[in-house]
Amino acid sequence: MTAAQIDGDPPPDAGPVLGHQALIYSSPDELASCGADFLRQGIERGDAVVLAIPDAAGLVSALGSHADRVDVVDDRAWHRVPAWTIGGYARRSERAARKKQRLRVLTEIRWDQPSAIAEWQCYEAVLNTALAGLPVDLCCAYDAQGLAEDVLDAARRTHPSTLGPNGVAPSDSFVPAVEFLASGSQAPRLTVPPDALRVEFGAAEIPAVRQTALRWARDGGMNEDDASEFLIAIYEIASNAVEHGGGRGVGRFWSEADRLFCDIWSAQQIGDPLTAGYRPPGTAQERGRGLWLARQICEQVTIYNNGGATVQLARSVESR
Repeated sequence: MTAAQIDGDPPPDAGPVLGHQALIYSSPDELASCGADFLRQGIERGDAVVLAIPDAAGLVSALGSHADRVDVVDDRAWHRVPAWTIGGYARRSERAARKKQRLRVLTEIRWDQPSAIAEWQCYEAVLNTALAGLPVDLCCAYDAQGLAEDVLDAARRTHPSTLGPNGVAPSDSFVPAVEFLASGSQAPRLTVPPDALRVEFGAAEIPAVRQTALRWARDGGMNEDDASEFLIAIYEIASNAVEHGGGRGVGRFWSEADRLFCDIWSAQQIGDPLTAGYRPPGTAQERGRGLWLARQICEQVTIYNNGGATVQLARSVESR
């Protein structure tokens, strides 16, 4: 896949670009029937097909002889962190495009962690822009009998179309990602403790920030590999603060329990802070790569404008 293609132009002969459907099913039989039809269409077309749902056995059985063409993955690992899931789609679609295939995925989020519901609802909305232009057909299953109505309502608002026994239909409730995100609850801002390590920096101090952050991560209990990876995210955001944020920045570092946190402020606001860093950048893209890398490395990235821009990063001491 070329830089232009990953930036938004589909590979030659890829067909329509992103498809994003909600399958709101009323019974396991409906999930098996509609889900199998969705997957079978991709198999017959030669797509790369992935299944990531909590109970895959029924669907695999419904596929019969086609089952061996499906890559069944652990749904909890697939849905661990929203930005990591988006990164997984981007990587798999790139591999499929090299073989002149589309990527087709049937997926189901468990929605069993109340504190994470808003974050995953935002993810469903962001997918429509993050994966736009990529040859992906994504069907997200929702249990109509087991999920709260607000979760089902958000599904209708974040998916351009729905899939059911009568096929695919446009969702009358669908709204663009920015509108959905602006109307919903946002990830809470991290509270910086007064004793957080504070570092002011400009371009000349970036190497010192790297060394300070590395020592802090090691002292916080991270092993060398994880600390070095976390440092990549911190370095990218600090460098962005200098290059695009007015020449100087302020970093604050602290830990709580088994997690490490970093807060970096710069004077220049970030455009579209609710969606920034989710879209995979092309290899020729000069801006936006730092936030993308940070989201792929950290378990939580919070961005907000406050007379400047603040980017907050969080990662567990033992992250992956």
